[in-house]
Amino acid sequence: MENGSAQNWANGGPLVIFAVAVLVGCLGGFRAGYVPMSSAPLMVGVLVACAIPQLVGGIIAYRRNEVLLGTISCLFGTTVTLGAALTLYIQVFMAPAPGAFTPELMGFFWITLFVITEVIAICFGRMSWFLMLGIAEVGVVFLLEGMFALQGNLALGALAGYLELGFAGFCTYAASAILLGEHFQKPVLPLGKPIFS
Repeated sequence: MENGSAQNWANGGPLVIFAVAVLVGCLGGFRAGYVPMSSAPLMVGVLVACAIPQLVGGIIAYRRNEVLLGTISCLFGTTVTLGAALTLYIQVFMAPAPGAFTPELMGFFWITLFVITEVIAICFGRMSWFLMLGIAEVGVVFLLEGMFALQGNLALGALAGYLELGFAGFCTYAASAILLGEHFQKPVLPLGKPIFS
């Protein structure tokens, strides 16, 4: 593909990041205890709806030769978001009895994603220290989710929820900065300087 044709695709970053903000805002409210457990079936719909913009944005990023953004968008859209939607659906609608499915497997799922996300966070250090810290923070959320799944410690789950709410704020700010910068063709909100060359 020629470089000129890549520029025919607009930046899908704001679409992806706004969708993630909605997702983690809802999930954080649920995990932190602000939303009752009876709302779990609704989270399946939120997860699926938020996966679509992540996948679309990831494909656009790959078309623009933006491997880092394409990777995180598609990874989060499939493995994280659709994976969480499917497992939640199984737990809520397909479990033959309460407690029929144990959460230990999800512990390994989340802890593996923690490691992957921290590697991706280092890559974002070439773009912005702010973006690097935000991605690293959601990696810590994955670690807490994994520990919660393995140990069942409700305090860990609640802490993960509060950090998810913080990540929703981070995503809203980052997407707004990118969108405003693209629209006005100049920086409007700062994102911080790179820390790696």
